[in-house]
Amino acid sequence: MKRRFFFKTLMAGTFYNSLTTARAGTYKDLAHLDMIDTAAEISSGRVSMFEVMKAAMDRIDALDPHLNAMVTKTYDYGARQIVNKPTGPLAGVPYMLKDLNSLTGVRTTRGSRLFSSHTSTRQSPYTDNILSTGVIILGKTNTPEFGLMPTTEPIANGPTRNPWNLNHSTGGSSGGSAAAVASRMVAAAQASDGGGSIRFPAAACHVFGIKPSNGRFGDQGYEEQPVNLTVRHAISRTVRDSAFMLALTENGPGATLPPIGYVEGPSNKKRKFALSLNAGTTQPDYDTKRIVQKLARRLERLGHEVEEVSTSPHDNPLFQDLFAGLWAQGANGLLSIAERVTGVPASESGLLEPSTMKMIEFYVEKPAVDMARVKEILGELESQVNKFYQSYDAWISPISSMPAPKLGYFTDALEDAKEDGSNKDVITQELFDRLAQFTAYTPINNALGRPAMSVPGGFSKSGIPIGVQIAANTGEEAMLLDIAYQLESDMPWIGDKPPISA
Repeated sequence: MKRRFFFKTLMAGTFYNSLTTARAGTYKDLAHLDMIDTAAEISSGRVSMFEVMKAAMDRIDALDPHLNAMVTKTYDYGARQIVNKPTGPLAGVPYMLKDLNSLTGVRTTRGSRLFSSHTSTRQSPYTDNILSTGVIILGKTNTPEFGLMPTTEPIANGPTRNPWNLNHSTGGSSGGSAAAVASRMVAAAQASDGGGSIRFPAAACHVFGIKPSNGRFGDQGYEEQPVNLTVRHAISRTVRDSAFMLALTENGPGATLPPIGYVEGPSNKKRKFALSLNAGTTQPDYDTKRIVQKLARRLERLGHEVEEVSTSPHDNPLFQDLFAGLWAQGANGLLSIAERVTGVPASESGLLEPSTMKMIEFYVEKPAVDMARVKEILGELESQVNKFYQSYDAWISPISSMPAPKLGYFTDALEDAKEDGSNKDVITQELFDRLAQFTAYTPINNALGRPAMSVPGGFSKSGIPIGVQIAANTGEEAMLLDIAYQLESDMPWIGDKPPISA
């Protein structure tokens, strides 16, 4: 988006004067502040909202050609917000929305060619909550088609590249947000998680992300589903930014959990952790196992108790197939959307991606998901998990079976099978095998509504970030944030900068 409105506004009086008299080094300094510190700089008068916005725009314009984290720039929208004098604890702080989240009057593609020119005519109450904090929206971040894949490589908008290694994935589906945060375009960005979509990208980009409990928020704009999997929140560089945004946006009509408020700093309270490295038959690769065990030892040095367990709720043999069926069922609903948008069947328009169509085929060719049986299995898992958390405060495991793969790892499964002359069943199975192995550790917390976070753990031998998952029982976000604060203090990842960053 051009900067017409932004610069026209800047030229109108005091905003321009404040910009031209900015402190030397202001722009460079701002790149390294988190949201809370940026808000403090603005409220103190040491820097103006327009200076902060201009600095963020410059970072975006310099970095995004390398990363493709952004789908739509909303500089004009942000400038209008400032002209209207936003209020709230984060007034004037730059922020981004994931492109699955609608913003009235702004393009929302959902990562799909079906909506490449779609402009939203409404927004969810959750977006209203975000805007009420005072943040300035500078853009929409890239996402895979409808958020279905654990990598951000939509045909519609192109792949987002990892700022730590441009040949690697940022994870998905909040990959654009994670890349923007890691590269210091912004200090934090909106994200969502329906199977790991906050945690995969946070792990891949060496930043922090927590998926809150189901019931933490009121209406987030999702249609009611038989099993509610997805929760919206944020990805940030510092723990406190995520904690603060959670406090500002939690609760609301429909929330079923009492608010936790702003969790500040570590309490240093000692906890008992379970550590599990496998998820059923899935085992982590060498680097992932090494990093998870290293973080567990760090927790022990901090005074916590860690017990490695041979079995965990991950090991229920029915869960992976159950979750794959639920995910494919969601994809199947896209057939009617595609036909409604184009006027022809999805198979004729060709606008849904091959991976999306394969998920639909998986659903169509399998027996229909028996929701009564799904709820029965989830009830059994619920009992197992509740019993598990009677013995442990929190649960450590990998985020994924390996570090973020190279771009094309998932989509190339389709092409590899085609080159082998395989039939469509083999093609689909290859894709699902890769997906199931990579994502084995995270979905259980979505299906059961438990909070879980990705904490930066370290790097593979080749320099790719690896995160560690720590989960807890429903409503225990405050405890998880306390643990994250302790780890952040002991191993301050905020100082780690990727090669492509401000």
